[in-house]
Amino acid sequence: MLLGSVLWCQGVWGYSALRTGLAIAPGPLLVPPVALLIGPAIARFGAGRIALTETVLFAVGIPWWAATLDTGSAYAASLLPGMMLTGLGVGMTLPVLTGASAAALPPARFAAGSAVTSMGRQIGAVLGVAILIGILGTPASGHAVAAFQHGWYAVAVASLLAACATVPLVRQPRPAPAKAADVTEAAGTGAP
Repeated sequence: MLLGSVLWCQGVWGYSALRTGLAIAPGPLLVPPVALLIGPAIARFGAGRIALTETVLFAVGIPWWAATLDTGSAYAASLLPGMMLTGLGVGMTLPVLTGASAAALPPARFAAGSAVTSMGRQIGAVLGVAILIGILGTPASGHAVAAFQHGWYAVAVASLLAACATVPLVRQPRPAPAKAADVTEAAGTGAP
């Protein structure tokens, strides 16, 4: 996602490195505050539901670019909204999935499990970059928009596959414990 937006800004819009950095900064700048504030939502809805929702949110930001970006589109109407959606998605997904994977590990396996989780993220990043570059290639003059659209759709599909991978983490909510008054009332009416 970040590589595609950098290549778009510099290769298609002709932005300088500084302007590109400023253009993509809003999304990544959302990640830390969102990650810090997501705790109560995790406690209420569970890590699985948050991860599923936010991987889908991330996936929505990418097709936004495919639908709105062209050689003459305005930054604020095209790149920025997708960057904000993906920033929210990353800010809510990465810490949640990292925490859920760590919480599932027995203490004696924490170091090895954390290393495997980190390795998985690194392999995913390397494969993502390789696939994106393979899709983009070196587009012929006038075909850059189509090449980037194909690349962004591939990123969106990968994001939806990640959302599917979070489905097993979604657990049914536990029933609330019965209150003493409810138990007494049920016992008095003969209800089970």
